[in-house]
Amino acid sequence: MAYKKYIPGMLLLAATSCPSAAFAGSWLLGFAPAETVAPGSYAAIAGTGGQWSSVGEPRHDSFTPFLAHAGIRTGLADSWDVGYRLATVALPYSSVGPSLGAEIDVKHRLTDKGDPWQVAVLAGVGYAYLDIQGQSRNAWSPGVDMIVSHQVTPGYTAFADLRYVYTEIPSANGGASANHFQAFGPGAGVKIKLRENISITPEIGVFNFNGSIANQKANGIGFQYGAVLGFVF
Repeated sequence: MAYKKYIPGMLLLAATSCPSAAFAGSWLLGFAPAETVAPGSYAAIAGTGGQWSSVGEPRHDSFTPFLAHAGIRTGLADSWDVGYRLATVALPYSSVGPSLGAEIDVKHRLTDKGDPWQVAVLAGVGYAYLDIQGQSRNAWSPGVDMIVSHQVTPGYTAFADLRYVYTEIPSANGGASANHFQAFGPGAGVKIKLRENISITPEIGVFNFNGSIANQKANGIGFQYGAVLGFVF
């Protein structure tokens, strides 16, 4: 249809218009099963979630109850798609404020479209601005994800994923060697079809954090939760 040529620009405008939208590597939930967007189609998500973490020795707990999230995807080929997303993200360190940035990723479905179990791999990279002890810094964040999903009923698709993300902050004092962290862990969720082209997807995940800020070790664990509405055009 002719209107589809306007969809990418409309979705990008909507996402970047969110006043609190941002992304950094520690937003670890993908909110999607292994299926990819069909070529010529577009998908969008918008929602919120939260994060609790406990890091350092002695332990320091932090909790951010609401983290905005938005993203768009489009199909590249039968088993390939590409996505762009934004989210407000709290890093698991009390000295680092919420980050602002964006991420792009490519997803490849490894199984045939009609298979009852679907498997996909995803690789992406993000760039973010961080507030560290009152000073603005920049960070970059590559990551990979493996997703397994199964359609339980025509309206419910369960999925689990295993994600690894590395983030470093080269502009902070001490450079990347003193300011970096890794996050690794599983997530699980379910995509619930509300209409033919509308769905809601809740997901939770538990992750291990390992890293340092200003050369001070701050290892620990984190828990994330969230839900998004999804639309396919």
